[in-house]
Amino acid sequence: MTLLQALVLAFVQGMTEFLPVSSSGHLALFGRLFGMKAPDINFDIVLHMATLLAVLIYYRKQLYQLTVHLFSRKSGKGFAKNPLRFLFFVILTSIPTGIIGLALDKRMEALHENLIFVGVCFFITAVILFITHLKQKKGLAGIDLLQTAWWVPALIGVAQGIAVLPGVSRSGFTIGAAILLGISATDSTDYGFLVSIPAILGAFLLKLSGISALGFSLNYVLGFTLAFLVGLASIRLVVVFVEKARLHYFAVYMVGISIFTLILGFFG
Repeated sequence: MTLLQALVLAFVQGMTEFLPVSSSGHLALFGRLFGMKAPDINFDIVLHMATLLAVLIYYRKQLYQLTVHLFSRKSGKGFAKNPLRFLFFVILTSIPTGIIGLALDKRMEALHENLIFVGVCFFITAVILFITHLKQKKGLAGIDLLQTAWWVPALIGVAQGIAVLPGVSRSGFTIGAAILLGISATDSTDYGFLVSIPAILGAFLLKLSGISALGFSLNYVLGFTLAFLVGLASIRLVVVFVEKARLHYFAVYMVGISIFTLILGFFG
């Protein structure tokens, strides 16, 4: 893998891991367009470590508050008002995500190579983003997540599990599912990213079996740094767009990229 290819993959991973546009779908598309092979397992793990660190850094204050109040009788703010219930919700979300991810894992390579499938999934993501935007514009979402029943985080977990499919956006589906279930924009966004921590960690652990010794490499260092910095910026961008009910901008983009991908899949 050349340095240019490594930087392109790192940028795409860092940007699209958190934007509601599907990182796996874009990596499949870029791979076909530029004739790039999928990154080796070591580099893939480096990129996952970078995006995981980006979430941990961006939400460091919330994670600190959750940890402190988990072992304290005092009530905090936001999810830290009831950290035990929040932890229970994360587990409820992660279980269906893990089950679906493991069930589809062996089929991922073939699905990544099928651009028609990727294009259809891009379009499905666009539809979810449009519907989510319409619900936000009607002002129908505003419940605190921790006040909902147990099946709400479980359904969010199903949505996150489906998002392992190339072209289906993890952030788009988790945040969208939460908003469509009536959760406030702030809680939906924060929970969508916080619950990505075990999801990204799980994907990271699945890949460890194929790892070889990680030595120093300029590709790894620059790829990690770029994916981390771009990941931080993309998280902030999503937070702003969701709070201002602007997800339809991403939906328009997804329709365009869906059409392009389908054309490439049929005639490329």
